[in-house]
Amino acid sequence: MQVGDMVLVKGNFQVRSAPEVMWPECYGQVGVIVDLLHAKSTLPLANIMVLGSIDQFYLDELEVVNASR
Repeated sequence: MQVGDMVLVKGNFQVRSAPEVMWPECYGQVGVIVDLLHAKSTLPLANIMVLGSIDQFYLDELEVVNASR
């Protein structure tokens, strides 16, 4: 994955079933990677623009739909 890739926010079982989930409506939506944070952090995170907002998701919650060229 790299900046500019279109991704499907698929979530994961632990996050989807957690009662404190703030973004349940974003699961199943397509977004764009605007920043990869794993180079700046030890966690594999990315900033994704989805539904008009930018939020952080773990890379294992995402699936590449269309890789930028």
